[in-house]
Amino acid sequence: MTRILFVDDEPRVLEGLRDLLRKRRREWDMVFVCGGPEAIALVALEPFDIVVSDMRMPGADGIAVLRAVAAHRPEAARVVLSGHAGRSSVLEALTVAHQFLDKPCDPATLQTTIDDLIALAVLVAPPRVRAITGAIPRLPSGAAVYTDLTTAAVAPDASLEHMVQIVEQDPAMAAKVLQLVNSSFFGRAEHLDSARAAVLHMGLEPVRTLALAGRAFAPADGGGADDHEVERHRRHAVRVAQAARALTPDARLADTAYTAGLLHDVGKLVLAAHLPEDYAAAQRRIASTGQATHAVEREVFGTTHAEVGAYLLGLWGLPALVVDTVAHHHDPERAPNNPLIGVLIAAHANLAAAGHAA
Repeated sequence: MTRILFVDDEPRVLEGLRDLLRKRRREWDMVFVCGGPEAIALVALEPFDIVVSDMRMPGADGIAVLRAVAAHRPEAARVVLSGHAGRSSVLEALTVAHQFLDKPCDPATLQTTIDDLIALAVLVAPPRVRAITGAIPRLPSGAAVYTDLTTAAVAPDASLEHMVQIVEQDPAMAAKVLQLVNSSFFGRAEHLDSARAAVLHMGLEPVRTLALAGRAFAPADGGGADDHEVERHRRHAVRVAQAARALTPDARLADTAYTAGLLHDVGKLVLAAHLPEDYAAAQRRIASTGQATHAVEREVFGTTHAEVGAYLLGLWGLPALVVDTVAHHHDPERAPNNPLIGVLIAAHANLAAAGHAA
């Protein structure tokens, strides 16, 4: 049974949640805690699959609670109820919260979010991989692209279109922008499916703030995925994205196809950075045997980079079409109605014919 912790400093809010969710008590083991300090003490002692916390609380706010969850229970999905939190608080929470919901939260939205997170966990079975992925605050950006963005952010004549062009060159930036713009902070009823649409919707000043805050974007800092590895993945992702945009028969999906292509291999960055020895061993086996990448990964990790990438993007609340495309770009038969998977397969085939390695 899925175990869920709800945290708020107002007893009446918790009682309302208890009543609202009473019908789900046969499916969910729900714990309601009043106040951040008690919640922090509890997560150090007991496991939870999902934590939903208010942002603004005395004693220990939602950011402190979710930091404790990330430290003690990294495999748990972390949801913050943002209410009227200021921009600086939201940017800080962006490194510890997976998803943001309005407070007061629409009951259907809350239950759908929880149901989606429960379903998402099935993608990645190995607990250690789920824990590693859940703990990631951000993906590493390419060093040169990161410099371009921060330089553009302080330029007096910076344009929004220039910001779009930079973000569309980096999977890490595209993922974080989509996470933020699809959160309750921007109050959209429908998700935006592309990095281009996300940046244009945010506007110049929020993008500048995000670029300079130092919390959402950062280049590789050594470890398994060094800057050379990040840059290699970034260049491949951009080539696939460009080919996918050009090959999409439906012009309305062209920008979404580009974004899916840009993000399709982010799981490789997760595995390379956080399980570097296993990742290196898998790469050696692929090179020496010629086996399919996803087949070797399943033997080594118990999952694949496609599933890991989709799990991370799903945790961050990215649009379902993008997550589904990332999850199944190596097994299209599992998503027969997805219009973008065939486009990604064709994009890879075109790049292979042109001599570009994966």
